[in-house]
Amino acid sequence: MNPPEVPTPPAGSATPVLHALSVDVEDYRQILSSRFRGAPGPVTAEFERNMEAVLELLGGAGAKATFFVAGTVAEGRPDLVKRWAALGHEIASHGHDHTPIWAMTPARLKEELAGARRALEDAVGRPVAGYRAPIFSVRWDTLWALDVIREAGFTYDSSIVPVRMKRYGIDGFDESPCVYVLPSGGKIVEIPLTTSRVWGRRMPVAGGGYFRLLSYRRIREAVADAERRGEAFVLYCHPDEMGGRRFRAVDLASGWRDRLSALIISARSNVGRRRVPGTVRRLLAEFRFAPVGSLARDVRARKTERVLPPAQDVAARRDGWRSA
Repeated sequence: MNPPEVPTPPAGSATPVLHALSVDVEDYRQILSSRFRGAPGPVTAEFERNMEAVLELLGGAGAKATFFVAGTVAEGRPDLVKRWAALGHEIASHGHDHTPIWAMTPARLKEELAGARRALEDAVGRPVAGYRAPIFSVRWDTLWALDVIREAGFTYDSSIVPVRMKRYGIDGFDESPCVYVLPSGGKIVEIPLTTSRVWGRRMPVAGGGYFRLLSYRRIREAVADAERRGEAFVLYCHPDEMGGRRFRAVDLASGWRDRLSALIISARSNVGRRRVPGTVRRLLAEFRFAPVGSLARDVRARKTERVLPPAQDVAARRDGWRSA
């Protein structure tokens, strides 16, 4: 098989930049089932359909991505994980059941990371290098997690949004991927999420709600701007955004409060969802994308390192989160 043709970079770009493509592989109905019913339940048929749409889109573009896979998916359907790896996609960890790090102790995180990583490696038969925390939950008050992530055997992380949002983000964190020296003395590559200035403030435009709300033109400008700076744009999406069907969750809830909450979640999830596959397809046609692990290897090869902020600075910013 001939390798896929590399798209021509935009006019004015001196050197083609290899951007990072990722999918947070979680069964959204499992996440909501845990919330409303107390357990994730089996991997759903809807999730499988959505992942088939993801594979079809990527296959049509000749693109490979990093699949940050939730442990509930890996444990329930290791055959799917094995197939994705056989198709050439990088398999990485997205934790176990989408519990954010701020809801865990270091001991619990260590246990979860070990179990989730083991489920993935059993499925694919080789080491898993990357990790992305649910809800990008590495922030000032959970920066300790990077040491736990490294000790669990991961060599790169992509959990930090370098801007303060309502529930996540590290305001002031460097946006460029880099090797960080951790308090333990260990080292890890951090691949922060891409941000861009929108509506007068800097926001994470590479996926999620902004990716569904912003026009293709605005998102393309953000990718092209990153490329002009010689930096990688770190794109992510979710399976439930790729299947084309409206998302529904009311059947998972009981009681009027939970049903109302499920209705609101469904409505928010459906806003702009149908434009996501087209946006991703057009970006893959215009720019060069590769798995996040490829970017992490390039970062390590540069042999430049930074040290995490000193403990007193982290403590002050952590206290700021607690008082917010």
